[in-house]
Amino acid sequence: MKRTRRLLTAVAATLLLATAGHTAYSALGPAVAAGSGDKVLYLTFDDGPGDETVEILDLLREHDAKAVFFALGQNLARHTDLGRRIVAEGHVLANHTWSHEDLTTLDASGRDQTLGDTAELLDRLGSDSRCVRPPYGATADAVADELTARGMPQVLWTVDTADWTRPGTDAIVSSLLESQSGDVVLMHDGGSDRTQTVEALRVALPKLAAAGYTFAVVPGC
Repeated sequence: MKRTRRLLTAVAATLLLATAGHTAYSALGPAVAAGSGDKVLYLTFDDGPGDETVEILDLLREHDAKAVFFALGQNLARHTDLGRRIVAEGHVLANHTWSHEDLTTLDASGRDQTLGDTAELLDRLGSDSRCVRPPYGATADAVADELTARGMPQVLWTVDTADWTRPGTDAIVSSLLESQSGDVVLMHDGGSDRTQTVEALRVALPKLAAAGYTFAVVPGC
């Protein structure tokens, strides 16, 4: 997969990140979080709901943490109960396409279908989020134009824990503990065995909380 550790550059004093003439939503940058006196991380989970989503939700609830779940429509259709639980517990349930299509390889009709079908299901499950995370972080001018026209802000990330490679619990923990205030952290609750992600959260969340961090949903979602 096309992943990078720092796909976005966190910015100060703004909620928006201008990229190639377009606007993509980012989280508040480290300088903003530091200036406000708060230490906050924006946890995000892709590709679910999956087998580990319940454990992740339980851990987030235990540590009073909120997150954005960028769900695949095909998985939500099989786990509508989890979609409703995500919304009911104060998290954001957002769009990651129907079946993890690379939006840059689809024509406008294909993008409309995969995003529209997923958006309809999200609405039925009680989500009012318009945020989209393009699979693989793959975007382009045409994609950005269409999403802007639909009122669907793109949300990428600033920290990739690489949990999708299953690098070991310790490696994921290290990525989490090295995150800086204002980072948007990429993790996964579906797509494969995510037990390493669960165990990493079990270790890292209490340490981050003890260091003064809170965990909020990405602004604008």
